Amino acid sequence: MKSIFILALAPLVSAQCGPAQDKPYPSGSTSCPNKSTAGKMDAETGKAPGNTAAACEALPCPASLLGDVALTTVTGTGNDGTAFKVGENIYGPFEAGFGETQANILKTLGCTDANVKDAYLEGGIDTHLSEQMVAAACKVTLPRTVDDTYISLIDECGGHTKEYHFHERLSCLYKEEGKHSTQVGKAMDDKFLYGKWEDYSTDTLPKLDACGGHFGVTPDSNGKSVYHYHVQTSAPFTIGCFGPAKNDAGEETLVTLKQCRAMYGGCTSDTKSLVSTSGTVEYKYWCPCYDADGSTVATKELAVFDNTAAVTCATCDSGTKVPTTSSGNAGGLRSFHSGIVAAAAVLGSWLLMQ
Repeated sequence: MKSIFILALAPLVSAQCGPAQDKPYPSGSTSCPNKSTAGKMDAETGKAPGNTAAACEALPCPASLLGDVALTTVTGTGNDGTAFKVGENIYGPFEAGFGETQANILKTLGCTDANVKDAYLEGGIDTHLSEQMVAAACKVTLPRTVDDTYISLIDECGGHTKEYHFHERLSCLYKEEGKHSTQVGKAMDDKFLYGKWEDYSTDTLPKLDACGGHFGVTPDSNGKSVYHYHVQTSAPFTIGCFGPAKNDAGEETLVTLKQCRAMYGGCTSDTKSLVSTSGTVEYKYWCPCYDADGSTVATKELAVFDNTAAVTCATCDSGTKVPTTSSGNAGGLRSFHSGIVAAAAVLGSWLLMQ
């Protein structure tokens, strides 16, 4: 649909890229690239496994595994001036998989005839890990910048493909300034999604539950504490499930790792050993519920649960809407998804195969 040229979140790097020179260098770069092929890649068909639970009738609920978890509520501008409208798609963390169909695209990332098959991946792996697995298999660095082109599975803002959708960062939709990050999206349960900062002025990130939400005052809540979601630097990146839960007293409570994993069949599937640039990672496919160390296998509870006062909100009334994307087959509601994006065709050197 469109190609985007904006920069990854890097709060401690001087902002100097983009039309207004208000964006930092992208991840892995010390320059300001003004090209990316991320938005030129074709979408592919793919399906996620259905969840084993019955259709969700009350929160917390599972999120779509390959499809919308939210839509953008603000406009944004890419590094080259590309405009992003309200209503852009925000997907969950997973890729649909890379295979022979994507071989030529993988080669634009730096894979060769000799090693491209090593970069074929099954679906159900988050975008960051997928990228680092491709990098390890093909012995290249991702992301990287060559001349003025950004080469990555995900572009600098966190999205990809002609059927453009975000997975990560959403960094072109808000500025890193002030205190609490501004709103960037509306989840499929009608709750709002904000940028990554709880308080940018003090370098404070929010402590979130397994769904990616917490209770607190936002720029839009008129001083009231509400359940809301934040962009995260690691998977699930935005929304792992839809919260909150409720206790026996009817009070809203944060969603635990155990509650999240009970909603997804992938979280009880066999553990796989995956090789990335950081070594061997134990991983469960199609499980968007990550523990405090970013694992889908281990069970270290999230830091927010260390503070009992933060876990329950007796005065919150966040609504009970069950998201339309949540059902026993929450992964198959959108059949097209990008198997891969981005990588770059440096002018005269890289051949883009669509």
